[in-house]
Amino acid sequence: MKTFMRVLMGVVVVALLTGQSEAQIEIKVGGGLILDNSRWGGHVSVDIPVGDTNPTFLSPFAEFYRTSLGGGAHINEMPIGANLLYKAAFSEQYGVVYFGIGGGMFLARGAASATEPMVTAGGGLTVDMSETLGIFAQGRWFRAFTTGSKNDVSLHVGISFKIQED
Repeated sequence: MKTFMRVLMGVVVVALLTGQSEAQIEIKVGGGLILDNSRWGGHVSVDIPVGDTNPTFLSPFAEFYRTSLGGGAHINEMPIGANLLYKAAFSEQYGVVYFGIGGGMFLARGAASATEPMVTAGGGLTVDMSETLGIFAQGRWFRAFTTGSKNDVSLHVGISFKIQED
């Protein structure tokens, strides 16, 4: 949990210190699950605009899932990485759809421990409730680069906040 909080703080600091486009920085916070064995957890990401001509964003993310093995044993799984996202208008007033690819590290701690590089791909949509607040739903596929790893799919829903730049 300490590692997750450190990564979360680092992501927020990077988001607040960067961004050179007219597009807004967007912070997404929500809950979710990995579909295999219904491992519940949480998600945080920050979409940072990286260009003025295309709607592309660098999106660092951190997730946390906990698996109970019985007898008090558990495994904490933490996919941490970044995606390059492309966003397109969902409608003129109500939000965007997005998709992207990326990579990062898959950390597992507890009864079994591992730190492995991973690849990710995913997409979702954000529906605006106001100029700075919205809700999002997204899915992410990821796979660690290790022998015996399998494809994992996670789904997330939550709240998005846009930071207005002056």
